Amino acid sequence: MIENQKNILRARCADLGLFLRLLFWLTAALLAVRAAYGIWLAFQPADWLIGHFSLGVNWTGQADWQGAVRLAGMLSFWWHTLTWLPVLGILWYCRAIFRGIDRQGTPFLPENARAVRGIGVLVMMMSVLRGDALRGLYRSCGFAVTQQEELVRDGVQLVSGNGDGSFVNMTYILLGAVIICLSYVFAYGAALQQESDETL
Repeated sequence: MIENQKNILRARCADLGLFLRLLFWLTAALLAVRAAYGIWLAFQPADWLIGHFSLGVNWTGQADWQGAVRLAGMLSFWWHTLTWLPVLGILWYCRAIFRGIDRQGTPFLPENARAVRGIGVLVMMMSVLRGDALRGLYRSCGFAVTQQEELVRDGVQLVSGNGDGSFVNMTYILLGAVIICLSYVFAYGAALQQESDETL
């Protein structure tokens, strides 16, 4: 009875592992397409980019507004592309965890503990990428970011997306910390599993 339940759970883990592998490669392919699209966008005229990024432009005539539009659009596009890299890493680690379960028949493996810890670190990285750090990046590129979410650079005002005002997203920090704590539970389970195997 117990052995039968174990086989059922192992089969479900194998199915879930297959699904995560497919999801990983699908996400990687979509990210590659998005990167190619971003390269194509870099060569488009500024007038077209205004409509594409839904930017409101107020030009005072003090500078070349096309350059400001292109810079703001590319910063926004590549920053949001970057936010998908931790997701890809999380899927990679999840795929590795379920592959280990399928091969070894147990989740309590040292490599699984490291994978769970890696997931926690990536989730915490997302706290910066999903926070309001993009505003800081705009500022470092010469934009003044107003409270009304306008980007001002050399007399050019661009209306950008809304931010939450916080440099990091605390939800991801807390979630990442919980996952890292779970990784130590996995490490302890792996040590107990190894001790049990050596005893047998």
